[in-house]
This record gives sequence, C-alpha cells and structure tokens, in this order.
Amino acid sequence: FGAMSVCDPVNGMHSMFAGVLAQQFFVDSPNGPHLNDAAATLAQIEDILKDRSHEVAAVILEPIVQGAGGMKFYHPSVLKRVRKLCD
Repeated sequence: FGAMSVCDPVNGMHSMFAGVLAQQFFVDSPNGPHLNDAAATLAQIEDILKDRSHEVAAVILEPIVQGAGGMKFYHPSVLKRVRKLCD
C-alpha cells in the first residue's frame, strides 16, 4: 500500500489516498533523450539533496526508460549523475 506514495503524483492514485500516503519529493522528468534535456531534472534533484538531505532516505527512479507515462527515454549518463549526487 505504501509503495503507491512513490507512483506518479499527477496521474497516480495520490488524490484518492490524500492524507494516508507518506509525502515524497518529486522532480520533473527529463524532456528528451539527450543529456542536456535532463539539466532541469538534475538541478531539481541536486537542490532537494542539498536542502533536504536530512529528510531523504533514497532516490527512486525508472532507469533509462520511463514506462508508466509512455515510453520516455533519457540519456544513460543521467543515472550516473544522480548516483554521484547521492554520494
């Protein structure tokens, strides 16, 4: 049941379970398959990890292909950069 708290906050079931699900931090998906398409996403992740690191236990993301909202691909280097931000 709690796993629903990390599903899509717009198209998922968040509104049906408001007040019951744990609150999570979400960032925008990369806009395309090129590394510079992910600049805003990486900046959002960096800001959250810098400003709220005491509240973050994990980073969860769909690697390379985001399937729930359609077949959205992003550059593989995004995973490496997110990992580096987490270190």
